[in-house]
Amino acid sequence: MLRSLKTYLRSSLQNQTEETSGYVVSLLAFIAFLAGKAMGFQENIEGLYYFAVVALIYGFLVFLNSLAKAFIGSGFGKLLVSGVLVIGSGISLALARQTINGELHVPSSAYPITQSILAVLYAPLTLSICLALSGVLFLMVGVVLSFMPVKVISMKSLLVNWWNEAFTAKEIVLNFTRFIGLIAVISVAMNFAKENDWYTDALASFTRWFAYSFESEEYSYCTLKPGERVAYLSNNKIVVATKGVNDEYLYEIQTCL
Repeated sequence: MLRSLKTYLRSSLQNQTEETSGYVVSLLAFIAFLAGKAMGFQENIEGLYYFAVVALIYGFLVFLNSLAKAFIGSGFGKLLVSGVLVIGSGISLALARQTINGELHVPSSAYPITQSILAVLYAPLTLSICLALSGVLFLMVGVVLSFMPVKVISMKSLLVNWWNEAFTAKEIVLNFTRFIGLIAVISVAMNFAKENDWYTDALASFTRWFAYSFESEEYSYCTLKPGERVAYLSNNKIVVATKGVNDEYLYEIQTCL
C-alpha cells in the first residue's frame, strides 16, 4: 500500500510542469506553515509563508514567460514592448538624475556613469510603480480569462470555442491558481511601491559613495587640496568632492583654478 502510494506520488510529481511544480511547492509550504502555526511554533515559521508566496509567484512568472514569448513574436507585441521599455527607461533615468541632484546638490551631468548605474537599479521600483498603477486593469483581465468557461487564446477562439473547448476541472483549478499568483505579484508590487524607503535610502548612500570613489578623480589640472577629488562640468566649472568623518561626503561646485 505504502509502496504503491509512493510510486503514484513520484509519478504525479514527475509529470508536473515547471509552472505547476512551483504551485505544488507553494501549497506544501503553506500547509507546513499552517501546521506549524496550529502546533504553536513561532520561531522562523514566517519563513515558510514567504517561501510559499515566492514559489507561487515563480510558478506564475513561468506561465507569464510562456505567454510573453508568443506575444513578443508578433509585430504588435514587439512595438508595445519597445514602447514600455522606452517609457520605463525614461522614468528610471529621471529618478536617477533626481537622486544625484538631490543627494549631491550638484548637476547630475557631472556623474554620467553613476547616473547610468542608478537607472538600472531603479528598474525594480519603476516596474513596481507601473504594476501598482495598472493593477486594477490586470486584475480585471485576469478575472475574465481565468473564470470564462472556454479557452480564449485569440479573438477567433473567443468566437468559436463556446461549445467545444470548455475547461476541464483541472484547468479550472490551474487558472484559479494563476489568478491567485497574479494577485500575489500585484500585491508585492503595490507594497514595494508604497514602502520603499529602505531601498531608496540604500540607493542614496550608494550614490554618494560611488560618485566619490569611482567617478571623481584624485589628480587634475585644476588646483586641489589634499583629500579632494574632482568631476568636470562645462564652462571651466568643476565639482569638488571631499570625504569627512563618519564617511560623510560633501560635493561643491567651484571654478577650476
